[in-house]
Amino acid sequence: MKLVWVAQDLHKGGGERVIIELSARLAKRNHDVQIIYPRGRGGFAIPPGVAARQVGFEIASPMVSLVMNLPALIAAVPPCDWVLCSMPISVLAGYFAGQLRNARVLSYVMTDERMHFDDRVSIKSNFSLEFYHIATDLVQRLPATFVANSRWTATRIRRGRGVECPIVPSGVDPNVFTPAGPRHITDDLFTIVVVGRKTRWKGLAELIEALNRIFLNQGDLPSFQLWIITQEVLDLSTTKFPYRIFRPDGDRDIAAILRSADLLVHPSWFEGFGLPPLEAMACGTPVIISDCGGIRDYARHGHNCLLFTPRDVPALIRTITTLMQDGDLRRKFAQTGPETAAGFTWDYVTDAFEEVLTQPR
Repeated sequence: MKLVWVAQDLHKGGGERVIIELSARLAKRNHDVQIIYPRGRGGFAIPPGVAARQVGFEIASPMVSLVMNLPALIAAVPPCDWVLCSMPISVLAGYFAGQLRNARVLSYVMTDERMHFDDRVSIKSNFSLEFYHIATDLVQRLPATFVANSRWTATRIRRGRGVECPIVPSGVDPNVFTPAGPRHITDDLFTIVVVGRKTRWKGLAELIEALNRIFLNQGDLPSFQLWIITQEVLDLSTTKFPYRIFRPDGDRDIAAILRSADLLVHPSWFEGFGLPPLEAMACGTPVIISDCGGIRDYARHGHNCLLFTPRDVPALIRTITTLMQDGDLRRKFAQTGPETAAGFTWDYVTDAFEEVLTQPR
């Protein structure tokens, strides 16, 4: 099949990573895969066998870039079997391109798209945010094929469309994310790792507040440090404890960081799926996760992780101190984590995605 992604960008984020991983594996299965995205909005390396094309004008703001380049994105889509999209504005472009090319259109929904920008970090003005909300509501009504990345995301789609949709989760590469492999030196400090983003709903501020309180009232707890995996410039001015920034070049770098740590904390307010905790599990690293939605498809409190209520700093402090003190529980999670991740390989994900693509009209 000829498959064309219309992407809002390819910067190094979770949703874009899913597009890259799926494209690579679909191409290996002899599908003709192309990714079209606005000029200057790249980041991820394009996999072998996948074509890519930048179109339109280079504009710094990601949302303005997408809106202003809509005509170029629509015009650039060649004749194909499927136009694949993720996020509402790119779905609008994909839908109109599909109408022109008589192609089927798929929206791969990876989060609660309507509230994705409500923290106003990426979209600050009332007008722009309202425009985004209107576009999201409009996209929900389009006659396209909708796919969710978790049961939690599927409930959001069902509220907007009134129908069920297939679920295709995110995946982990078992050849990369494993307990065995290169590690970083931790300087004999208990090492906590987090994937840090500017976006408020990712919960970094709550984690820093929790660790500040632990650091100032450490008692018998071991000395610790925080490792932050990020590609962004973060405001860490309130941090009172030792930390280190990592800007990994790819999955193997990420895996080395994860398997070196004693604990990963994933403090998001909400998540469509939440891939970093699953990757940490695959590496045998114990995890603490906010009970934030899509993670429930793999997270089991007390079995492979500890859960806490999102934005509840005292609860986060309790779960962190519990795992810092309980070596037996950490060792248990180091065993059950890889077992959990083994059910979410990218081959499994690609099988599920292909099943959707081969359904009759």
